[in-house]
Amino acid sequence: MPNYRAMKAEFFTKFKDSVKKDNLYEFLKASKAILSTWKESDFKNLIELTIREVLLDFIKSGADIVLLERVFQFSIDAALQDAAAGNIPVLVIGDMFESSTIIECETYFSFVESRVDIFKKDIFFKVCKNHLLRSCNDLLKRLSRSQNTVFCGRILMFLAHIFPLSERSGLNIISEFNLENTTAYNTNDDMFNDIASEKGDAAEEGEISSQNQSSFVVDKNLYQKFWSLQDYFRSPNTCYNKMQWRQFTNCTSDVLTVFGSFKSDDANSSKWKQAKLPSPNGSCVYFAKYLTSPKLLELELSDSHFRRYVLVQFLILFQYLSLPVKFKLESYVLTEEQQNWVKETSKKIYKLLEETPPNGEAFSRDVQQILQREEYWNAWKNEGCPDFKPLSDRAEVEKKLTKRPIEDIHTYPNKKASAEVTKIWNTKPNNWEACRSAKRNFVPSLETYFGITPKTEGGQVIQKRDTTDSKYTWKALRLLCMKSPYIFTANSTPAKSVSEYLDTIIQKVAKEKPQIQQDNMTVETAVAEDETMEDTNEDFFPNSEEDSKDEVKKENVLTKALIQTISSKLQDNWKTLAVKLGFQDDEIEYYETFPDTKAQTEQMLTVWMERDGNLAAFTKILQSAGLLSGVLSLITS
Repeated sequence: MPNYRAMKAEFFTKFKDSVKKDNLYEFLKASKAILSTWKESDFKNLIELTIREVLLDFIKSGADIVLLERVFQFSIDAALQDAAAGNIPVLVIGDMFESSTIIECETYFSFVESRVDIFKKDIFFKVCKNHLLRSCNDLLKRLSRSQNTVFCGRILMFLAHIFPLSERSGLNIISEFNLENTTAYNTNDDMFNDIASEKGDAAEEGEISSQNQSSFVVDKNLYQKFWSLQDYFRSPNTCYNKMQWRQFTNCTSDVLTVFGSFKSDDANSSKWKQAKLPSPNGSCVYFAKYLTSPKLLELELSDSHFRRYVLVQFLILFQYLSLPVKFKLESYVLTEEQQNWVKETSKKIYKLLEETPPNGEAFSRDVQQILQREEYWNAWKNEGCPDFKPLSDRAEVEKKLTKRPIEDIHTYPNKKASAEVTKIWNTKPNNWEACRSAKRNFVPSLETYFGITPKTEGGQVIQKRDTTDSKYTWKALRLLCMKSPYIFTANSTPAKSVSEYLDTIIQKVAKEKPQIQQDNMTVETAVAEDETMEDTNEDFFPNSEEDSKDEVKKENVLTKALIQTISSKLQDNWKTLAVKLGFQDDEIEYYETFPDTKAQTEQMLTVWMERDGNLAAFTKILQSAGLLSGVLSLITS
């Protein structure tokens, strides 16, 4: 085998020349001829090492960006031709990021942005996704979210394009809030006294002249109310506290009143002109973090962009408070009075957005549509973020659901379509519209569905139905619930047979109500029927108390009372039990938000009871977890 160091130097020179000539094919062809006797793994390792060393040499020498992008493209081509491993492009771009400044990284990042479709291929995605995610996260840690806001957004958008929507690493599964994003503001009285004294002073160089100043005065009360709202935007759950809600509504009303009285000017005609700040690429400069100086509040309130930021924050908060979220506590529900306040305040905010130039009405409509779309995402998260079907699958389903044209019914080659089918097919051009017809919205009477017809002597004739048919019995019981709720008495003991029970109910309806229409039943008749059916049900329910107790034991269900009893015994090991019961890590994190271990255990067991609730299965799980001995006496008692 030739000298490895000399071979490496030769490959370095050849690959560098191929990059400058933009000809990777000749390099790969020559390298395969030279290394034909090498193992495949050794050959790939040498190619990868050569690519990365040439890249670092170009970066060190300050080479043109065209050459750097060409090296990156060569790494992709080498992987596609099986001359290098599939993760080599990510290693190359990672070397670029680690050896360059932030401004240079922003330029290099366009290399991967423009090749999203390539990274989605199986040869790259399976081996690159973790490396790519790590490189992007490392780059985000180097950036400032207030100064490099656009670059941070580009990285997040790239990751959103690469990874599927159901990728758990990119989802806020349990709806956590960034509580560390605090907004600090001034509480010193001297600052506001200085503002009042500066009103009469002459303007210094670079300041706005006094003739452009408004009569609006920022006092300490308004200033603190305005910026204290950021605490509620940061942590919306505090609004469910009665005292916090009262303070929030008070601050909101005062701030919206100021917004309504202190109108914003158009950006082109505003007396508060935005300063022309220099920027490296000539783009507009803005700041992602609020500036909370009391001297700036008057300027901020007159700025249309700032007003929009704050008003949209209100709407986002209101939507969260009103919508059902899976990981909210049960107590986090607005009262009817609070809901009405939210609706009225939302109307005021939309009106203020319409009055805020430029293009206020269009902006207000866009915000409303975005929030409506957000409701669908919230419902998707509540369902556990299921995978989306590919577009091709959805197109195939829609194709199958598409109704054939009416005239096609007459062109069937087998000519087996009956006249009735043709009549139904051609009744209405749109099948979906026909399904929504009011004529389909009806509930049959008991006599019609059960086949009860009167005799000439005044008696009743019952057309025998198959009460063992599960579809028929299910519909019959649903109909009895809707038409005759008094038939079902309050008894927790199950009937011996649904079929026998239903037969008896039909006989009673036919016997006792020959002339009465079930749809117009009076209260007196309902009460009488209820009393009569109590006697009837005795034939189908156990009579003795001992039999009733035995039957209840056979239900074998984990009850709320039992959960409250055993929670104190299981609270020290509830996380171990949660894993045995099949709960995921994000669900366990949600239970940890409850105040103590006993409440956490009760909530976990209550959720499991609603899912399964089988006491025998629960006992087996306790035994496998080694926790049965401590609660066995409580379960069997």
